[in-house]
Amino acid sequence: MLVTKATHDFQRVFFIGSFMQNKTKSILRYPGSKARFAPLIVNAMKLNQINGGAFAEPFCGGASVSISLLEEGLVDSIFLNDADPLIASLWSCVFNRCDAQWLADKVASISLSIDEWKNQKQLKPICQREAALKCLYLNRTSFNGIIHKSGPIGGWGQKKRSIGVRFNREKLISRILELSHYADKVDVSNQGWRCFCDWIKLRKDTFIYFDPPYYFKAEQLYGYIFDHAEHVVLRDYILHLKSPWLLSYDDALEVRKLYKYNKIQALVIDNTYSTHPLGGSSFIGRELLYSNMNQLPTPDKPTKVHVGITVRSPYEFQSTEDPLRIPCSTNACEKMAI
Repeated sequence: MLVTKATHDFQRVFFIGSFMQNKTKSILRYPGSKARFAPLIVNAMKLNQINGGAFAEPFCGGASVSISLLEEGLVDSIFLNDADPLIASLWSCVFNRCDAQWLADKVASISLSIDEWKNQKQLKPICQREAALKCLYLNRTSFNGIIHKSGPIGGWGQKKRSIGVRFNREKLISRILELSHYADKVDVSNQGWRCFCDWIKLRKDTFIYFDPPYYFKAEQLYGYIFDHAEHVVLRDYILHLKSPWLLSYDDALEVRKLYKYNKIQALVIDNTYSTHPLGGSSFIGRELLYSNMNQLPTPDKPTKVHVGITVRSPYEFQSTEDPLRIPCSTNACEKMAI
């Protein structure tokens, strides 16, 4: 059989996509993590002959997609931005070898206790390193990784779960030091999404992935959120961008209305999460995907049994009443009623 370059590229993407789905890239536990989206985004880029170049995230959060693409050699560099100074500080430290070593040393020695959790919660960082440690500590010791608005894992009494159950020192240290080796390929900034995009759109060969705050219930998940007007501003800005871009959102009727009459590609994505960010057991989060690229991956067949992630036609389903949750278990259903 003649193996063409196109065939080789497809086989490589298929292999990498399968591998990417089974490896967590980020050191952050993030509500609405898009780690499973990475293979889908890779396939979309390949379908549109987008190879190498830079990959930018104006709302990077856990940055799992960017990190996946960089580590697999599918992009040459990544640009991470987040309006939350704690998150930006963390990535700035991780992608600086000296700061990363300092952070790793702190991870090895910091106390995992309610007292230290309170100390970090109340801390007003005076430098980037302190902000980075605060971000990582609270993310790994707080309920569902919500930094600003949740309590400690296990509650104040620590009767059923330990506050350090998600704080695996050895794995975190190893991952921080691994990522630090990519320092010369990563640029991190802490500014508003529009300022970041005004700068990044001037670069050639840059793909932009937008993952803004959820439309619904964002105030319970993030430190920096949008009101409806800001979602409209983002829509108007994105539709005038000439750089290739992809946008993901929670499946809200308001979002569908915002993008309904624009000539852009769209998909519905069903993504399984192990726990719900607002409480509950495993669930399927239904999200929307939009892009100005000519092609997006073909939706899965309607008969496909959902495992992990399923790509659907945007016309196959109407917006759900609760875009954040479709329960996968009895426990999850019970939690919904609480």
